[in-house]
Amino acid sequence: WDVVNEPMRENGQLRDGSESSGDDIFSWVQYLGKDYAVTAFNLARQHGNGATDKLFINDYNLEYSESKLAGLIDYVGYIESKGAVVDGIGTQMHLSLKGKNQAAITAYKASIDKMFQTLAASGKLIKVSELDIALGTSSPTETQYAQQADLYRYVVESFLKNIPTNQQYGITIWGVRDSPEDSNWLPGEMQALWNINFQRKHAYKG
Repeated sequence: WDVVNEPMRENGQLRDGSESSGDDIFSWVQYLGKDYAVTAFNLARQHGNGATDKLFINDYNLEYSESKLAGLIDYVGYIESKGAVVDGIGTQMHLSLKGKNQAAITAYKASIDKMFQTLAASGKLIKVSELDIALGTSSPTETQYAQQADLYRYVVESFLKNIPTNQQYGITIWGVRDSPEDSNWLPGEMQALWNINFQRKHAYKG
């Protein structure tokens, strides 16, 4: 279960609602204080299936921002210092190849490896929770499709290589097919394993 979702700012500080605008409203800290997540995990444990449930904290951009990743792991430590138990950490991994040349892709892969290594060191179960890979165009070339397939494969290989087997909770793909033009997520993008007509893409094989 994803008990606490997207609690951190990019700078590694806890979101408290003060930076919120539009639909991005996060007010738990304002009403319940920093210990809101302690309460959430304790309630989930108490009213769920006890020791058999796996309770996660989840966030995005962890492969981009070392500060955010460090802040999230620190917050897990804080939650547990207050007596709650966090079983796992989810990393969303909404990736994008838009505008990236080969050198940038190589650096991107290195940052993915480093993220998984840092997550592994937490000792928690690790889950890729919302994986997709945008291309930044509605008419990709064969080269772009191949790069997308390669990166999908790389994420899986890096996960299996860098996360110890007993910490590997799984990988969830975000969405079954590419996004239609009227989608509220990446409209018109080609980010998934299947195209808009549910036909397998290069990425499926990757």
